[in-house]
Amino acid sequence: MGSPTVVQVCDPQEVVVCDSKPGVSIVDKIFHQLSASEKEQAARASSYRYLVSSTSPTEGGERDEERDRQAKATIQRYVTVEQKLGKSKPPQEWEAAAHTKLRKTLEFRKEKQIDDICLCFDKDKISDGDGLHATIRERLEQRYGNKGVSIIRGYTKDGRAIFQNVPRFETSWEDEEYYIRGNIYMLERALACTERNTNGEKGKVVNFYDYNGYGMKNSPPPMLVKHLLEDLRDHWPERLHQVYIVDAPFVFRAFWAIIKYFIDPITKELVQFVTGEEQKKILREMISEDQAAPYMFDGGKDGEEADMKTFFYDIPFDHVYGEELS
Repeated sequence: MGSPTVVQVCDPQEVVVCDSKPGVSIVDKIFHQLSASEKEQAARASSYRYLVSSTSPTEGGERDEERDRQAKATIQRYVTVEQKLGKSKPPQEWEAAAHTKLRKTLEFRKEKQIDDICLCFDKDKISDGDGLHATIRERLEQRYGNKGVSIIRGYTKDGRAIFQNVPRFETSWEDEEYYIRGNIYMLERALACTERNTNGEKGKVVNFYDYNGYGMKNSPPPMLVKHLLEDLRDHWPERLHQVYIVDAPFVFRAFWAIIKYFIDPITKELVQFVTGEEQKKILREMISEDQAAPYMFDGGKDGEEADMKTFFYDIPFDHVYGEELS
């Protein structure tokens, strides 16, 4: 009879399952079942820095090592979610569920052209006249225009990029496809900024929603929100550090009463409503004044109106708006 399966939790980010060979992790077991192509896709999903390097002609052992490290980081996120959701389940079920969801994500990213979305504003993609990237750029510009609906702007004190959203600037959702793809572009960009700013030490971002001036006309169709939340839950696990809903008026409660049922339990624990200067003290502790927008707390200095053309075309994908380029 083989040795019983036991679980060793070394830290919150690592789950080790010991079968007859102690120390064989769930992550390693899934990793060794992936093809070389799947490992490449998983690595690109984990790291914008790796995505960029993988499109260059560079070859060699160092790149293979980085590919494997980033692929395992992606796998780890799925394992972590399954551990959180199924603490009472045996580890074999964590492995099976994580593996299945990972493969679905790799298919999703290929089908939705996520790598191309991330790279579409790169200088070489603009100059080569490629129809695909030109179409993505056009649709993203139409989605955001100069309204400042969403932008990656500022860093927390511990280096995480801030994904800012201003619902009052949005009243139309005719292009449902790019409502979702636009949010994906912004999330991927926030992750890239966090990776570069922390040299890969952080892998999650902070999401802000400024609900000042919000009315019911600014509420997207609930089923569209449901679709977006399902995509983010299924394909970007363990990527949000915190979600702050700032100065939400009473009228927002009706919308929240609907969409809160679409939010997965792990993400729901990250959502925090913040209203008034007393509650905003937690934001002051997290973000310095020069990185904070005025709505975050009194004294926030980063309030200049954003130019989305500049954001898209002049600022590198892994830099936040207004960041000085080295």
